[in-house]
Amino acid sequence: MNIPIYQTLAGQRYLDGSIAKADVRWRIAATMESEVRSYAQTLLESGFILHQLRVIDSEYPDKKNLFYCFYKGDTCVYVFFDAAKHTVFITAEPKGDLPPVDKCAMGAITPTLTQMPVAGMGYVIRLADGAFICIDGGLNRLDAVRELYEFLKANTLDEKPRIALWLFTHAHEDHIQLASAFLCEYAQKVQVDAFAYQFSDLTKNAPSMNDFDLAEIETFERSVALYPNAKRYVLHTGQKYYFSGVEMEVLYSLDNVYPAPYTSLNSISAAVRFQFDCGKTAIFLGDCMCLECRDMAYMYGDYLKSDILQVTHHGLIGGDRLLYEKIDADICLWPVNEKSFLGQSGSKFQWCLGEGGCDYNAYLRDERIKKRTHYHAGKIITLEIR
Repeated sequence: MNIPIYQTLAGQRYLDGSIAKADVRWRIAATMESEVRSYAQTLLESGFILHQLRVIDSEYPDKKNLFYCFYKGDTCVYVFFDAAKHTVFITAEPKGDLPPVDKCAMGAITPTLTQMPVAGMGYVIRLADGAFICIDGGLNRLDAVRELYEFLKANTLDEKPRIALWLFTHAHEDHIQLASAFLCEYAQKVQVDAFAYQFSDLTKNAPSMNDFDLAEIETFERSVALYPNAKRYVLHTGQKYYFSGVEMEVLYSLDNVYPAPYTSLNSISAAVRFQFDCGKTAIFLGDCMCLECRDMAYMYGDYLKSDILQVTHHGLIGGDRLLYEKIDADICLWPVNEKSFLGQSGSKFQWCLGEGGCDYNAYLRDERIKKRTHYHAGKIITLEIR
């Protein structure tokens, strides 16, 4: 794939990654914002069209993170500059569907956020126009698959539910398995406008991938293929998506991991944040692990402040206190059942209480620091966002 070479005086360049759909993946450390802006200008002069530009707050008030999306012919180039680390991530891949960059019309419905009672992780946002955003899904359990459809059906204004976006943070079975079954079972009964994820070709740089993981991804891809008219968005750090009554930004993705080989799919979990028109915010970390969580804290700083937090990795190992301090949420969503939330279903779930070195969970649950509202996934919970 032919794109201009990034010019830098002192930067250290890692070239030609081969993960996900990317044909070119560069990470350049010790670079400057002026060099990033110069590269963006070079892309424009080379005939690339600017699709999206964002200037994002960082840990330092006088430094900004930058995100660009360019396209030319069948090539799309993503550029994300991490101001705190003076590092730029550049990805060039075949041009697929690009999310619209214009705000949507405001609907009349008060948006809601629902934590579904699933084994794994599953959330549903009802948009202001009555459509839905689904986040992950959980394990394939017949009752859970049926319950998701019944929930969507009961809350839709249309003849059949319309899922504006189904977002997947990563490809572990407790995040995609239910969706695979749902998409097959209800292919004629729901409308899906778009899917968003980045794990189409993980086998190239994932030493931990096993036959079970690969089979789950293959099943998932076959299920998605049942919706040929749905758009396929590839998640990239810095993107912003627009829906009725809410905007979604990608805070972290596979882009930020290269060139390190990841030993778990959790290490390449995407993190996103939704900002509702009323001003409320909800951040979803999927299963981001400790290194990725700390990286986000340094990358964005106080910009991460949010009202609602999905506690990463089901409240198990992998969180980070600095990240949670920056988010400083009032409401915490724990994708575990009640016994696990209470530390009553096995030693590893004592970590939800902050034991075993998981001080970040103890921080969230310490009312001497801040009184927060906590919800576990032992039963369905719906929050009105107003």
